[in-house]
Amino acid sequence: MELIIIRHAVAEEREDFAKKGQEDQLRPLTLKGRKKMQKVAVRLRDYVKNFDVIVSSPFTRARQTAEIVSQIYFETKVIEIPELVPQSPPQALLKWIRTQGRNYKRIAIVGHEPHLSTFASYLLTGKAESFIDLKKSGIIALEVESFAQAEVGAAQLLYSIPPKFLAE
Repeated sequence: MELIIIRHAVAEEREDFAKKGQEDQLRPLTLKGRKKMQKVAVRLRDYVKNFDVIVSSPFTRARQTAEIVSQIYFETKVIEIPELVPQSPPQALLKWIRTQGRNYKRIAIVGHEPHLSTFASYLLTGKAESFIDLKKSGIIALEVESFAQAEVGAAQLLYSIPPKFLAE
């Protein structure tokens, strides 16, 4: 089973958006971020032909990123889960994958840092301490024996692709 981890694309600056009086979870992608993510998603198809589902944080910037990926992947279904908000512990996302992911072979998850790199590190090493630098629009692919029985520290890193490489 494959888990493709995607960090959201470039969003409006946090400080500038805060001046508008809106909550950070509503912060959208920039036009530049959208265009870059489209290029990344198109190039990602060279590595991953399809997803069974795209799972997204409910925050606007992650959802917009997931929608861009969905468009490139022939309208693959996007679902939002609270386990992908930045403050969620890696154990919560793992629980979701074990219970809800069992019907899938390849899942894309779209979220935030440092949550995503901490989760990937947790699956790879068993420690909830990030040692991965996941840039905006960056991708990490992990393989697990089974989503239903995903073991902490038992995932294998398939590849990590910086957005710079994919957006060229």
